[in-house]
Amino acid sequence: MTVPQIFCRHPDTIHFEKEIRHLSDQEVVGIFTSQGELLHSYSSDYNGVLHVKIPDADRLSSQHQILTHNHPSGTSFSLPDLETAAKLDVAEIRVVGETGVYSMMPPPDGWPEPGIISDQFREVDSDPEFDSRMLDIKFSAEFLDQAKDIHKDIVRIRSDLHCRLVADTVGLVYEGACWKAE
Repeated sequence: MTVPQIFCRHPDTIHFEKEIRHLSDQEVVGIFTSQGELLHSYSSDYNGVLHVKIPDADRLSSQHQILTHNHPSGTSFSLPDLETAAKLDVAEIRVVGETGVYSMMPPPDGWPEPGIISDQFREVDSDPEFDSRMLDIKFSAEFLDQAKDIHKDIVRIRSDLHCRLVADTVGLVYEGACWKAE
C-alpha cells in the first residue's frame, strides 16, 4: 500500500503535526521549510477558527514555506486559513485534527487573490445544491452506519467537501487523508 502524498513531508514536520493534532483547547501554528526546519511557532486559545496572527516581522520569512496548524474540531480549512495562505504566499497550508490531515497548495502561478478565494468560499457556502448534497450524505444509510459521532462527522465532511469545491473552482491543489492507527 502506498503512502498518501500528503504524508510525504519532512519527518520533523509530520512529528510536529502528530504532536498538535490531539490538542483540544488551543490552536498551534508552525511554519516550516521544506527541509523540516521550524522557522516560527505560534499558539492561541481555541475558539473555532484560526486566530493566530502572524506578526508582520515574520511575514517575509514565511513566504514560500509550509504553514501547518491544528483544528481541534478536526475540520478542514476555514476561510481565514485560506486568506492567510494567500496573503503570506505559502508553498502549502496544512491543517491537522484527531482523525486526519488536509493540504492546500497554489497552482504554479501562485495563490489567487484573497478576495477571489473569499468570494468562492461564500458562493459554495450559499449554494442550495451544496446544501442538498450535504443533506443526502447526512441521511444516507452508509453515513449513518459508519458515523461515530453524527454531528462531528457531518461537520468534517461538510468542511472537506466545501474546501474541495473551492479548490477545484479557483485552481488550488487540495488533498486530505486519515491518520493511520498508531
